[in-house]
Amino acid sequence: MIKRVLKSGSSKCAFFFIVAMIFVSYFAPLIANNKPLFCIYDGKARFSAFRDLFPFNRFLKPDEISLKLQTNPYFIEDAKKDGRISKCILPPCPYSPFETNIDDISIPPDLKKRHFFGCDDNGRDIFARLVYGSKNSLLVGFVAVFIAGFLGVIIGGIGGYFGGAIDKIIISRLIEVMLSFPTFFLIITIAAVMEPKYLNVWTLMVIIGLTSWTGIARYTRGEFMKLKKADFVSAAEVMGASSRFIIFRHLIPNAVAPIIVALTFGVGGAILAESGLSFLGVGVQPPEPSWGNVLSLIQKSWNSWWIGVFPGIMIFLSVLSYNLLGDALRDVLDPKEFRK
Repeated sequence: MIKRVLKSGSSKCAFFFIVAMIFVSYFAPLIANNKPLFCIYDGKARFSAFRDLFPFNRFLKPDEISLKLQTNPYFIEDAKKDGRISKCILPPCPYSPFETNIDDISIPPDLKKRHFFGCDDNGRDIFARLVYGSKNSLLVGFVAVFIAGFLGVIIGGIGGYFGGAIDKIIISRLIEVMLSFPTFFLIITIAAVMEPKYLNVWTLMVIIGLTSWTGIARYTRGEFMKLKKADFVSAAEVMGASSRFIIFRHLIPNAVAPIIVALTFGVGGAILAESGLSFLGVGVQPPEPSWGNVLSLIQKSWNSWWIGVFPGIMIFLSVLSYNLLGDALRDVLDPKEFRK
């Protein structure tokens, strides 16, 4: 099945981009960090950057170099001059996403200084912030879609299987009420009335998930209504199988194909929603990095084109990749394809 999904060039590119994004988000502390990957400090080998990598960050405390860098961003250079650091290997981008530098305010991309995507109006490296922002985008995409899928399958499954008054009076009306509100504006309204201190990536996941389940519910409801008339369901009912057994053993496994496709499209939609909310200032709050709040800085500095171009490219490519992968999955899981 994987070969069939990746048979086209566009689906291959989308798949490898998503895999690369997952890789970058996990190894972000080793890609962009002002802490060294390896150095010899006072005659001892140190691996400061690795202490920020999961799961080491759960049980290893920051070492002396990390603590010094919190108060003095130039500690590595000063320690080299003093001879306390003899060897030092820094990450490809030797800047933290939270590190500000007055000398680097709004500078364009500079390969010599290793500011690959330039800096913002606070002197923070754009590349470092995009690398760490990819983690938030992935978390929002997957967790929000998981919440939406969980709710959608349960609500849509109940309406599709039981039908009757339960479906017409409760489930269908609930879906129609939710669909009557523009989802994005509903999310903005909920986020806007919350206190800023509660606006973080985890809050956004819940908000987006709780407002994006209607599409999955409609898919599930339609599939259940079609499948409950199948012979294998009738046979299970005649044999005395419970409704719970029929739903989880027969209906959900047979309805999973269109649901997976809808979930794949939903990940791209969730990333776009999070970026839009952060761009408008009601999403992930600075200094926490997010593609959306990095992109929003272009409103202050229209001449700093790099602040808008690079985050925009990342949002575009990620959403495009999930949509291309969803298209490929839809083609493979289409029953007509199995007849060819």
